[in-house]
Amino acid sequence: MALAEASAPGNPITMALPLHQLVRGLSTPSNMSMRCSLIFSVLALLGGCATTGPRILAPGSDLQAVADDVVKADFVALGELHQTPGVHTVHHQLLRAMHKRRPNMVIAMEMFERDVQTVLTQYLNGVIDEDEFCDRSRPWPHYARDYRPVIEFAKQNKLKVLAANAPRPLARQAAQEGMQAVQGNEHLARSTTAPRDDYWDSFQEMMAGHGGMFGEDGMERFYAAQCLKDDTMAEAIVDHLAAAAADSRPLAVLICGRAHSDHGWGAVQRVVQRMPGIDVRVLTAETVDDLADAVIGVEAGVADYVVVAEARPRGLDGEGDSAHRAEQNAEGLRPAFGFMPDYAGGDEGVLVGEVLAGRPAAAAGIEPGDRIVCVNGLPTLDLEAYTEALDTLKIGSTVKVRVSREGVEVDLDVKVGSRSAR
Repeated sequence: MALAEASAPGNPITMALPLHQLVRGLSTPSNMSMRCSLIFSVLALLGGCATTGPRILAPGSDLQAVADDVVKADFVALGELHQTPGVHTVHHQLLRAMHKRRPNMVIAMEMFERDVQTVLTQYLNGVIDEDEFCDRSRPWPHYARDYRPVIEFAKQNKLKVLAANAPRPLARQAAQEGMQAVQGNEHLARSTTAPRDDYWDSFQEMMAGHGGMFGEDGMERFYAAQCLKDDTMAEAIVDHLAAAAADSRPLAVLICGRAHSDHGWGAVQRVVQRMPGIDVRVLTAETVDDLADAVIGVEAGVADYVVVAEARPRGLDGEGDSAHRAEQNAEGLRPAFGFMPDYAGGDEGVLVGEVLAGRPAAAAGIEPGDRIVCVNGLPTLDLEAYTEALDTLKIGSTVKVRVSREGVEVDLDVKVGSRSAR
């Protein structure tokens, strides 16, 4: 499947203090913590009005100037909102434009785990067919739409693709039992750290209201498991770059969820720690209800570029969802169903532990032992996917939640409740 070309005109808008300049001085992650928000009219930015802040990209944007910039770097992180077609479209277009300028490229992907590297390489080299590849590589939901274009492009152009992520069962085991339970596994980073920095603060904010579900020291264990994924992805990239001759190193491109790259934290920070002085560009992603009439807030320093796409293709209900979510976040509220996940379970999905009386989950018939596998059309393979799916919802709306109960999947109508975001 060929990647589409971008064609619509647009002019670059650069940051007053580009993120890639900040990343060079990443000895203390607090250097990245620029919490003020920049408010942009998407339509104005796409039209080329001058401002300070990251350049706004959208489906149909002219990506040529962006490609000219990012290929000057050693490492580019494409931070995505999973299962958002408009974001994937821009990434596909940008990859093609980057490759034209720097054919020597390696693509690392969060969506494939290190224990399937051999299978991925076999497919890229034509040793196995696509059916066998998909059967053995555990592709993410919507693979054909979101990630197959990347894999087929790499295959067509004989590019190396790194299955970069930590295997999900090992990351889950680390979160449940502690890092010592998985230490030394060949498919994990040789070294990992979980510093109490701005990334830790951001992680705690994301998990606000869920603290009791982890048990004693559980939040720290789960954060360490998140950092393990970051270190594993970073190590895969740096090992590949270090193995190449200094004068012929490829451009490294990481495709990952934006939580692993925003602000230059996560996997980006760990690449920089392993390879000081590396030149980095970071892209993040946001959604709006209507590109023609939208205003978004972007944290200063979050990225060099922001890919903006319409939210409706993700299956959200109703008008004004983005504005409503911004309002509820300003009030210190985040969507919730009213149950505590149980992380003793090892299967995919989110296992329901305690169901809180009088909350939406209980009213909808969700029971302890159910496994949440899909929220409003978005598969929830793990806590990260579940949290992202929750954050797309509008408090007070009613959504479909699919649970697996004793091997049978059931769709339940659940009214979205709230929890404190602080």
